[in-house]
Amino acid sequence: MAETHYTFCRICEATCGLQVEVEDNRVVDIQPDPDHVVSQGFACVKGTRYASLQHSPDRITQPLKRIGERWIEIGWDQAISEIAAKIRQQIDRHGPQTLGHFAGSAAGANVLSPLFRGALFKALGSQRMYGTGTCDTMNKFRVNEDMYGSPMRLAYPDVNKTDFMLILGANPAVSGNTLYHLPRAKQRFKEIVARGGRVVFLNPRRVESAQVGEHLFIRPDTDLFFLAAFCNELIRGGQVQHERVERHMTHLDALERAVADWTPERQEAVTGISAETLRELVRAHGAADGAALNMATGVNQGRSGTLCFWLLECINAISGNLDSAGGTLMGKGLFDMAKEVLSDPQIMLSYDRYDDLPTVAGQQPVGMLADDILCKREDRVTALIVEASNPFLACSNPGGRLEEAFEKLELLVSIDLFRNEVGNLAHYILPATTWLERPEVPYALQSFAGCTPTPYMIYADAILEPPPGVRHEWWMFTRLASALGVRLFDHRLGSAVAKLAARLADSSLRRLFPVKELLLDGMLKKGGLPGRKEMARKHPHGLLLPENEGENFLGTERVLTKDGKVDLAPVDFVATFGKVADALYREELANADRIKLIGKREMRRMNTSSANSEQLVKETTNYLYVSPEDAARIGAGNGDTVEVASAHGKIRIPLRVSDEMMPRTVAIPQCWGHARADGLRHAQRHPGVNSNLLAGDGYDNIERLSGMSHLSGILVELRRAGEA
Repeated sequence: MAETHYTFCRICEATCGLQVEVEDNRVVDIQPDPDHVVSQGFACVKGTRYASLQHSPDRITQPLKRIGERWIEIGWDQAISEIAAKIRQQIDRHGPQTLGHFAGSAAGANVLSPLFRGALFKALGSQRMYGTGTCDTMNKFRVNEDMYGSPMRLAYPDVNKTDFMLILGANPAVSGNTLYHLPRAKQRFKEIVARGGRVVFLNPRRVESAQVGEHLFIRPDTDLFFLAAFCNELIRGGQVQHERVERHMTHLDALERAVADWTPERQEAVTGISAETLRELVRAHGAADGAALNMATGVNQGRSGTLCFWLLECINAISGNLDSAGGTLMGKGLFDMAKEVLSDPQIMLSYDRYDDLPTVAGQQPVGMLADDILCKREDRVTALIVEASNPFLACSNPGGRLEEAFEKLELLVSIDLFRNEVGNLAHYILPATTWLERPEVPYALQSFAGCTPTPYMIYADAILEPPPGVRHEWWMFTRLASALGVRLFDHRLGSAVAKLAARLADSSLRRLFPVKELLLDGMLKKGGLPGRKEMARKHPHGLLLPENEGENFLGTERVLTKDGKVDLAPVDFVATFGKVADALYREELANADRIKLIGKREMRRMNTSSANSEQLVKETTNYLYVSPEDAARIGAGNGDTVEVASAHGKIRIPLRVSDEMMPRTVAIPQCWGHARADGLRHAQRHPGVNSNLLAGDGYDNIERLSGMSHLSGILVELRRAGEA
């Protein structure tokens, strides 16, 4: 007989509540939880169709070892022993920085894995951590660190009270929000409009979210000029809250000088946003009873994502909206993660790279990973663990250069549910749990200090037992620590208990040391909440927490800069803006008639993780989306194959004409390209085209302030396939 369990989705930051029917350890049905305290009966199709991945016949359920082109199943003791021996061999030969780790977004949603992974790498002395963060969000962590004193001090829009919200480069109705929690996004935007407020989307594509509110086209990768002019116009228009700024912020004068030359008319020439439209937006922003600017991946991935986010945060701050109801707020998580990471060397101590690129929030630039493997330096990466990711499709990969680099590794380990393209090259594949097989609290509510307009917390037990040969990631890292003879957490007793618990995981004594449950219990109690058992019993749909009223950040010890004030003009930002803004502007003028490529989110896909879902992926390919004007220019129509070429690569892809596209802009949904993925049989039958073959990697294609790869606003040439 089926049992009903309540849990929450871990596919994106929205973490919507789910009601799951389970019988004989199999999912019978997944529906939105109508009683969840925030999502209130909403969940997107990616969560409600997860059973097709959970019970996929392609799932890896036993460690695999590659011998030549053949895969054999091995036991965990053998896998851990052999991997540890190879890690030790490489470290003894090249030093600890030769061992690297690559984390995908799904690895970040696993609350305990980063703790044990970080502890293992710290014990080994390696800071070679890479991840998809330098593909989509690391610019924000750099700005947070320089302006507020910690990479984890992240503001979020007070959607419940704002009267004016300007959103750049985001489509939350399809993809959720970046780094803050907002299920039912479209409904929340409707509520803003219903109370007389405005929601304005700036995007090169008329996104689905803009069905609520207003939409303005902006040329890809020109947001820097719009934001500089917006900031300057706000200052010139007398909208700076000087008393608040003087009490809580520094270097307004340097900010004013930096943006002084950027007028509405000047930005109009490259953005497509008219000077009068910009002025009207600034006036509306100033007249609103609470206003918030927010930006996401579409801007982050441009050539100046860090500078864009800096200016956006400055606008929120100097207008009096930072830490103010209806503006942007600083949440409080289970504990002050932003403060605690300041003593974590894995996050705060930058590895001394051979170039001048930064390590931000513990991550090195993934756009340099191929170079870091292929270079001749003694500290080159020779061993790599890839956790819950498929970087060949998620990252810039011109000419398959990442694959070439991975083939050179002495040790490649894939921790995943499936044998994907990375797994095909791996020496070992270690099968991990799904989010239905582990207890959890939402990472977005604790790791980023409670970034949610409606504060709440939820605890969910595991609702399925993993297959016998599958293990949790914390267990893998703990067993590796044992085999390598290193202590976790710099704590003798804690390390010993974790190692003993991992050893007893297969025995009847495992319930004496439920490490994952006890750690989550500790997190809840440290945050002043009921323990996990009471949360699961009394609050299965979540527990609402006190509303964030604002006025609890500025002027408090939560501002973690040395002087306790928000820095409006970090030296590196001002210097870089002065150096690159004019040059980028001239490039935009020179390339005004050329076409630019952006990414596109799809409702039925989440990066590469949903590619093998029969219930989600129905199309055999992705498409190039192009405006009617640009389709006419190349003489192509719906279904025609088009050749798309950049300075870094060339692909062929079928075309779809859409009036949602701004002229001189094309969009391709990312993370397709599974033609060779024989371990993902459904994905292989629905392969599509990898758009990141058009993106460049290496030093010249990386944003210097944050290490972000340039993945949006790429100049391309189009022609109908078959033409000379």
